[in-house]
Order: sequence, then C-alpha cells, then structure tokens
Amino acid sequence: MSIGRNDPCPCGSGKKYKKCCLLKEFTPVGKEELIKQRLVQEILAFVKKNYRDSIEFAVSIFWDEFVPNVHLDSVGMAMAEINFWEWVAHDWQPHEDGKSTIDLFIKANKGLTPDEISILKKMNAAVISLYEVQEVYPEKGLLLKDLVLGGEYEVSEKTATRSLGKWDILGTRLLLVDGKYIMSGCGYPYPRMQKENILAMIKDSYHDYKADYPRVTMKRHLKDTSEDFNYFWYSLIQNPAVPKLFTTTGEPMLFCKAIFDIKDREAVISGLKTIRGVEQDEDGNFIWVDKPDEDEGTILGTIVLKDRRLRLQCNSKERLERGKKMILDALPDIVTHRADEYEDPAQAIKAHKDKPVKPGGEIPPEIEREVYAQSTRRYYENWLNDKIPALGGKTPMESIQDKGGQNKGHRASERHREYRGSQQESWPGIH
Repeated sequence: MSIGRNDPCPCGSGKKYKKCCLLKEFTPVGKEELIKQRLVQEILAFVKKNYRDSIEFAVSIFWDEFVPNVHLDSVGMAMAEINFWEWVAHDWQPHEDGKSTIDLFIKANKGLTPDEISILKKMNAAVISLYEVQEVYPEKGLLLKDLVLGGEYEVSEKTATRSLGKWDILGTRLLLVDGKYIMSGCGYPYPRMQKENILAMIKDSYHDYKADYPRVTMKRHLKDTSEDFNYFWYSLIQNPAVPKLFTTTGEPMLFCKAIFDIKDREAVISGLKTIRGVEQDEDGNFIWVDKPDEDEGTILGTIVLKDRRLRLQCNSKERLERGKKMILDALPDIVTHRADEYEDPAQAIKAHKDKPVKPGGEIPPEIEREVYAQSTRRYYENWLNDKIPALGGKTPMESIQDKGGQNKGHRASERHREYRGSQQESWPGIH
C-alpha cells in the first residue's frame, strides 16, 4: 500500500509520515545512481518507440507458456512486471546480431556524456546470477555470495534486509555504482532447498550451450539466457512438487499395508487385546501406539479386521516391519502373512485429491495429520509473502519440477538460440 507524505505514519506515532518514518527511510542517492535511474527510463522509452512490434515476442521469450495474470496476485504481478522490464532494459536482444537494447541505445544516441556511457557499459556487462545470503546487516545491506561465478559482495540494499535471511538464495543482478554494489531492481527468490537443483540446471544449460558456441563463457551464457531465472521462479508456481515427507520419528513416509489371513476371528480379537500398545476403538478396529500410558503418544499404525483378513496399515516401512513381527509373535498359530503393499505419498495424494476424505477410508487419520504437519512445516516465506491462487492459497515454496520438468527449463534458452539463428561467436561487451 502506498503511503502519502501527509498521511498518518503507520508506526502509530501520531505524526505525519513525512515528519516521522519517511525520514528514516530516506537514503541519499549518488550521482551514478541518479544517472542510472534516468537512463533506464530512457532505454525503456527507446524500446517502446522503436521496437513496439517486437515487445510481444519479448514477452513470449520471457514467459514462454506461463500466463502471469492467471497465476499471480497483485503483489506477484508487480514483481513480475519489474523483472520483465529490467530484463528488457539489460539483456533483451531485439535483433539477431546479438546486440542488447543497451548496445542499440548507445548507437542511436551520439550525444551521450562520458559518465552516461560509463554507466551504460556497467549495466551492459552486469549479469543475473544466483546468490546466497551470507550475512544480513539490518537496515544497511547484505553480504551475498555468487554461487555461479564466485566471489562475495557487500551490497547496499536496505529494503531487502527486511525480507531476506541468512542462507536465503535469489537470482539478481548487481551493479557497482557510486563505489558500492546495489541490486539493479530484479529479484527472483527461491527456496533454500532448491539451491543444488538450480545450480545443476544452470550448469546443464551451459554445457548444452557450449555445444553450439564452444568459446562462450559462463558469464556470457548467463547474459544470453537470463530469462531462465524467471523460469526457475515461475515454475515454483506452475509446477509445485510434493515435498519429501517424514514421520515424527524420522523415517521416510511411505503408505504401507500388511495383509494377513486369519483362522479364528474371535481368537484374533482376543489376542490383539493382549498386546501392549494396541487399543480397540469404538468402531471395532485397533490402534497401535508407541506410548500407551501417555495421552499424547504417537500412532504407529492401525489394524483393521474384515471377513477373514487382517490388515495392518502404517506410514513407514520401518513401522510396518515392527508391526508385522509384533502380530506374528502374538498370534503365531491363527494368522498367516499374505502380502505387503506400498504407495508413495505423492501418488496417494494425487489419487485422492479429487475425492472427499471419508472417516475410515484408505488413509488413516494419523497419516493425514502427519502429511498436513509436514507440509505446514515446509512453508517457505520469501519476497512474495502474499498467497497465490495457483497454489490453492499457498505461497510458491516447495520445489522446482523434477528431472522431466528440468528439460522444459531449457525451452526458453532453446527458443532464444533459435531466434538468434546464425549469430556469430564474437561476443561484444562481456568477456
């Protein structure tokens, strides 16, 4: 929400915003930063005037098949628009000759001053890379580590210190102006757990790129395929993956069943009642708990009797093996193990997502609770703190698509290479 200078200050002091927190927010802007801000606006005006008919194609490169206004809320749309125009100003190549919009702007403006040309060259040489936050200096800046090209940078970025934490990762572009590093404006936040996946995709893409352009450097590759950072970001929204789930005792979650044949139903019921930790519920089924004498014990499984079958259901293979041994030891002559069945949680969730959950259904209540608890604990807060409709009201926090989806991640780069066509291997501006 925009706060007017004469509005009441949101801190609750009773003063006008201009007399209170606005003064704290103000940071002096240096000469080079002022020039950069003006040049960015002039470059965008230049693009809209001279390449208006090509902007639609730029949108198709940047977003591919993703439709922002369908999947993003107002906060996401604002962020997406900043990222798109920042990419247009710095990296987009309207022609097949490999020249960026900055190259074309310089060529079309012969009266640029030495200071303006210096800033434009810095902008043209800067690339988006993947960074990891090493330190946060509240209300001052960040220490960022470049995970792709190497190096650490003290970045003057007051606002970002309020939303980023240590070890967070993001894609951004750093510029050295007025003797300090700043972010150029774009920002692509990613879940920390996806650091290695994103790095692997960047390296795989570079390997494929070098097959066509053997002399290309990683820095030049990042420049030419910077739209991939947008793909990494929106794929979190478009293709969320089910997180890895674990039981409360640390085993990988796996929906398991052990099926037994029974000879004498009444004898089985009597025998189950003698097992410590096995309790019969009001429906006639049995619940197996780890701490029978405590109110908050963990439910390890359920035992259901139907006709001449006994079914033990657990949410890990380790628990199933313990439960099978427990039943066979307690009922050696009246039950016979028949078979085991396993189902991955992701498959189970996919199979049941369109079905109402009924009491006594195939997924035991304790498993449902653990799935919910695990999903909640893995909530990842980043710059887009608001909820996104495409994720059913959740934020994009779980993962980038699996190996099959990673192949799609190269689509924008491939289309961009096709667009450039017979581009030569002489790369102006970046070495």
